[in-house]
Amino acid sequence: MMALKGTQTESNLWAAFSGESQTRNRYNYFAEVARKEGHEDLATIFDVLAEQEKNHAKIMLKFLNGIGDSITNLQIAAQNESYEGHTMYKDFERVAAEEGFDEIAKFFGNIAKVESEHEKIFLSFLNKLTSEKEKEKKEE
Repeated sequence: MMALKGTQTESNLWAAFSGESQTRNRYNYFAEVARKEGHEDLATIFDVLAEQEKNHAKIMLKFLNGIGDSITNLQIAAQNESYEGHTMYKDFERVAAEEGFDEIAKFFGNIAKVESEHEKIFLSFLNKLTSEKEKEKKEE
């Protein structure tokens, strides 16, 4: 396959991945509502279609070489959580506060803390797996 990096197709795949991922979550939430309202048949449809959206997103991420081995996946996950916890949600919190959306600002601030905890969890597993891998190499 030709080099994908920097192409419009790469941008399209990232946009499609984002859209499919968001749609999957939306359908999962819609299924919860349908169940609460007693519409089990509708909830099942939302669940089935959410699973299809997940499968579409997975194929797109594979095209983007976005799924690696566990160590690579942990590195990516930790980087993403670090960005979200230390930069993105803190910026969102600041903007929401400046615009007078205090409740939303507080929410973003709390999410920033949670994302930073996620980063720590991933880094802990990354250190564990990296140590295990190094130990295995020494034993060879």
